[in-house]
Amino acid sequence: MSIRKASFTIILILIPVLSLTSCCYLPLKVQDMIRSEQNADEGSELIEEIEFTGVPNSSLISNIEVSGQAIDVDISGNYAYLTNDLGILYVIDTSNKENPSVIGKCPGVDSANIVIVKDDYAYISYYYYEKDNNGEEYTDCGFYIVDVSKKNEPELVHKYNTGEGNRKFVSGLFIEGDYAYISTSVVEKDYHTNGLEIVDISVKNAPEAEGSYEMDGMPSGIWIEDNKAYVNMNYYDYKKKEYAGLSKLLIIDIKDKKEPEFLSSCEIPADAWGIYLLEDHIFTSSCKWDEESEKYTSSIFQVVDIGDLSNPETVGNCSIPGGAWEMDSAGGYIYISSLSGGIYTVDVSDDSNPVIVDGLKTFGTSCDITIGGNYGYVADGNEGMTIMALSDGYSRKEDFYIDSEGESNFSPEAIIEIFGDTLNGYYQTEIPVYLSAKKAYDLNEDNLTYKWLIDGTECSGEDSFSYYFDEPGEYTVRLIVGDGSESSEVSEIITVVEKELPIITEANHTFTLKIEYVLTNNGSESLKDIECFMRIPQTYYPFQMLEGYKANTANTSEVFDDEWNILAHFEFEEELLEGGSLTASIEADVTVCEFQYKDLEGNIKQYDKEDKDMEKYTADDLFIDSDNQIIYNTARSLAGDESDPVEIARILYNFVIRKLNYDYERAGDRDYELLYASEILQRGAGVCADYAILYTALLRASGIPARLSSGIPVYVILNERDKEIDMGHAWVEIKVPDYGWIPIDITVEDDFMAGNYYLDITTERGPGYLYENTTMDWSSYYYDGFLFSWDGTDVPDVEQEFLFSITDLNLEDIVLD
Repeated sequence: MSIRKASFTIILILIPVLSLTSCCYLPLKVQDMIRSEQNADEGSELIEEIEFTGVPNSSLISNIEVSGQAIDVDISGNYAYLTNDLGILYVIDTSNKENPSVIGKCPGVDSANIVIVKDDYAYISYYYYEKDNNGEEYTDCGFYIVDVSKKNEPELVHKYNTGEGNRKFVSGLFIEGDYAYISTSVVEKDYHTNGLEIVDISVKNAPEAEGSYEMDGMPSGIWIEDNKAYVNMNYYDYKKKEYAGLSKLLIIDIKDKKEPEFLSSCEIPADAWGIYLLEDHIFTSSCKWDEESEKYTSSIFQVVDIGDLSNPETVGNCSIPGGAWEMDSAGGYIYISSLSGGIYTVDVSDDSNPVIVDGLKTFGTSCDITIGGNYGYVADGNEGMTIMALSDGYSRKEDFYIDSEGESNFSPEAIIEIFGDTLNGYYQTEIPVYLSAKKAYDLNEDNLTYKWLIDGTECSGEDSFSYYFDEPGEYTVRLIVGDGSESSEVSEIITVVEKELPIITEANHTFTLKIEYVLTNNGSESLKDIECFMRIPQTYYPFQMLEGYKANTANTSEVFDDEWNILAHFEFEEELLEGGSLTASIEADVTVCEFQYKDLEGNIKQYDKEDKDMEKYTADDLFIDSDNQIIYNTARSLAGDESDPVEIARILYNFVIRKLNYDYERAGDRDYELLYASEILQRGAGVCADYAILYTALLRASGIPARLSSGIPVYVILNERDKEIDMGHAWVEIKVPDYGWIPIDITVEDDFMAGNYYLDITTERGPGYLYENTTMDWSSYYYDGFLFSWDGTDVPDVEQEFLFSITDLNLEDIVLD
């Protein structure tokens, strides 16, 4: 078993801590996270679609991001219905394929997974773990029914719970006529109880169990056709505590819904998950996650001939790069999503010899694909939903060929992405610019090499890195990507400017910051494979400068999260025995400034409409529900006719500090749940995270780019006798037109843009700590804290402690206090 525990705590100054709530969503890399695909209702009113030409030639059309990770997608008419791991169903208008837009959301579908749309209803499978008063785990699982007749106001109609207070989960869902079919497993210590359950959904607000069929293996994907149920079955060896390397396709006669009967079965490749039926063939996909190589392996597409239902027969297969998962079809071709990111097109005209004939890389985790007309809609993990054209796109066929052994081959593709804070589209000196080749790819999943050059000088061999430009000017960034035999390259020209921020530095303080994460094992099992992720500061001139740092272990590296925050990654070779503890720590030499804000009255311009930050940082996000009518109306009524963004920010600042009272009781509860901005507004009290969330939401609702920032409150540490605390802090950053991002610590309740002497050190920009404290798939997010494994099934009893201390700086050194 393995688990990631704890997160960086975020609380208000001088108050104790917020900790990670338990993670209920199982990681995509765990094999029992299973989905089934379902096409849109054939009776739905469809817009006129461009038809598939019959020649696969896939190309990316557009992408729309949503909060969290996109999990599953279905289409009906000119709408896509997308689930995410935060419990939200999104209704997306896809009539304009190049510019899809979210027009409705239905929250409250916790641990949403598979989504199927039939007529005016969406059916969404779910399962999540909870704990009773004795700490014992049990599950809540089944499916939701959502009325989507009003696209902008989808409404939850019913929650059908098939869980029975035990460890049960739903792995497959299919809707056919007036029935829902779900495949389920109850996990006991030494066995599983598995079944196909049939539910009458003719009355939407009162579904009733109709019948069931017990199965000997663990079911995954499910397909229903002509009163037959087709189910992928996987088998588990309880003695070895691992999957047995055996899977079957099970065919069940479901004409009698109350008493289904076994019809036939056949063996298929192990670790089977996806399933799709086309005419007289069943197609299955199989893959497994290899912990050692951290890659998907044994990824196979299998063809089963079911012309004779009494004797199904496997007739052909082919390997799929990455992790083969969900399927759909167009023009007789099968399209397969890969959990490694990508879509592969398989020609199945010769059922004994299926072959990949086309492929397209997507840049997230391609959890699902649903096809309508000439378009594929991909639930693409952290990338949201991707729309692809299936044919007549930009051709890369000169890079694609079949070798002498019948294997599909692709050349690597170099792609550059550049991130960082910008002013009017230009990057800034002495502020990190992030150069990324993470979207560079090889559809064969070959290992890639990277060579970066800036103005001809080689500067990195990593897939991504940060770079500081000391001087303004135009720079040529060149990337060469190779797969061992072939290579491709691309270049970009970027402009760097030097711009003075609207602050006056009063004093710079250089000192040593120590960050310690301590793991203690109070259980009886030894912990092994121990890693630790720790958010550390980086230079954001002129507010903070990192002079350098050293870690307490040699086996330490750096990684970036999705918001380009840096995490030190520690790896420990030794096991942690019962009663033992270990520490991951860094000592960083930093320079942080005290500053005054300049008087900007009358000097503020309006925002550049082409600024990408306007779209990203004025949109709603997890807990930042700036699109909520209460938040929107409040922000607009407070701003009135004011157009100066700084003055609007001042008005909203004053409103928040008047509206909220600091909640000492909430701060003392380490397990408090985070709240949405609209809930915080109505509640009228909170801690630093609440202040920051509400202020950010109000700013965004007013069209002012705002983002969360969190880290270490140095001034608070200096007020402690031993100059050490075990808490973090949160505040807000606002983008001022023609100046850039400035920090606003609203929880201190000073005058707006008063002199800042708190010396807050940023270790994280963006909503990461909000995501870390929710029910979701932790495998796709970087948490602060330890990751470890152990032998046995009982979760170990561990404690984690986070300590921040300062040396070489005293309270009397502060100038503006």
